[in-house]
Amino acid sequence: MINPLFDRNKVNLVIQSALDGYSARHRAIVNNIANVDTPGYQRVEIRFEERLKSALKASSAEGIVSGDGVGSSSLFETLKHLSPTARTDFSTPVRADGSNVSIDREMAELAKNGGRMNALTELLIRNYRDLKTAVLGR
Repeated sequence: MINPLFDRNKVNLVIQSALDGYSARHRAIVNNIANVDTPGYQRVEIRFEERLKSALKASSAEGIVSGDGVGSSSLFETLKHLSPTARTDFSTPVRADGSNVSIDREMAELAKNGGRMNALTELLIRNYRDLKTAVLGR
């Protein structure tokens, strides 16, 4: 969740918005894994990257992102209301029991998603560490 008091920095706004999306995807993948043996269950996917890119392009076109590094209230409001989209996957082949969940695919997606979350979390930690250093002068 984006904190309006401390996270007006545009980089942190984007990172936190992406982390919200990856967290939603993590929950969906875990739910897919939990339902791997449920007859008729259709896997769920979470999409947010394209909407995030579109929001950033629109902000950039307005001159918001190309500024001095501080997020504008317009970018903040856009990202605050940006929510991941869940969709049922009907394109994956269905097994005999009517389910389309593949444990191998879900575990691979979980690992990939976890790696992205870890990388963004590390970047956010570094940004806050740099901010602390700048404020304290150490």
